[in-house]
Amino acid sequence: MRHPILLTVLLAPALSLACSCFGPQTFCETLAPPYPEPQWWVPDNIILAVKENSVAYGADVRVVQTFSGTLVPGAVVRVWGDCGLLCRHYVDGVPDGDTVLWAIQDCDLSGNGGCGTSLESPTDHQLSICGVYWLSYANGVVSGPLLTEGATESMTLAEFDMFVDGCLATSVPGPAPQEDGELSILNGRLHLRGGPDMAGAELRVWDLAGRALVSVVVRPGERSWPLPPGPTTMMVVELRTTDRRLVRRLMRE
Repeated sequence: MRHPILLTVLLAPALSLACSCFGPQTFCETLAPPYPEPQWWVPDNIILAVKENSVAYGADVRVVQTFSGTLVPGAVVRVWGDCGLLCRHYVDGVPDGDTVLWAIQDCDLSGNGGCGTSLESPTDHQLSICGVYWLSYANGVVSGPLLTEGATESMTLAEFDMFVDGCLATSVPGPAPQEDGELSILNGRLHLRGGPDMAGAELRVWDLAGRALVSVVVRPGERSWPLPPGPTTMMVVELRTTDRRLVRRLMRE
């Protein structure tokens, strides 16, 4: 199995496995797990896709939009779910033609042993159950437990794209401070310390719901910027030039 922390795996009389596993309970935390060795949870691709057909306990889906990963729009990929014997989410309940929002992982081939098949390929993908890897999608709106466990929170696809970028920024180590500087928030202002002059860089700040808070072009020598007042405590900051990108998730004190 790909997931290292399984609380219980019980053999039922009908020779099926009931799996209870440890994982983040919001989509954002699944992208940036607050656990040691977070790579076990982080998905390899986050896609909006249309289901084309079912294949055994899997599904072929056509990618419409990629929010993270290497899959390109138009590609048809096979996503394996649970056959009743694995710690995966079932995918066979999605009707052909439905649009899905899935965060998928590269296939670990566990179904070839656990399901008694030889159908899974290293180029395939899987939908895990240890975390939040699927969200509802309808009429251009994504909804589900984005930031709050058990909640149904909604945002547009454009907001979701920024939301994913912000959540993933917390799971990938950034450049060393001496190379690109260090961002911090103090007394209601954003500060950049160290690193080269960022004149001409685009500075963007947004909250984790994807709402833009700041969008400016950095002036020569500029190192501090006011933040708008409000209740937002957690925000994602991006400094981007043509050849570098600095992204940080910061807490307002």
